[in-house]
Amino acid sequence: MEITRRYRVSVSTSVKGVKTWDCTVEVNTDLNEMPEAKVREKILSESDALVAELDRRYPPVVESKEVK
Repeated sequence: MEITRRYRVSVSTSVKGVKTWDCTVEVNTDLNEMPEAKVREKILSESDALVAELDRRYPPVVESKEVK
């Protein structure tokens, strides 16, 4: 069974220095060899792993609100 994967990650830095990212995971395989539900689970698990790694590398920045 052959599975091909494509990962797309776009990391941007705002003018204030805040990093944001957007990612996509695409998995292609022959549905005759693997049930659709299993393919969907594979895509979601790989996507979750990619999101977790991006969260680790580029943690969310929480802006503090100054009280005046």
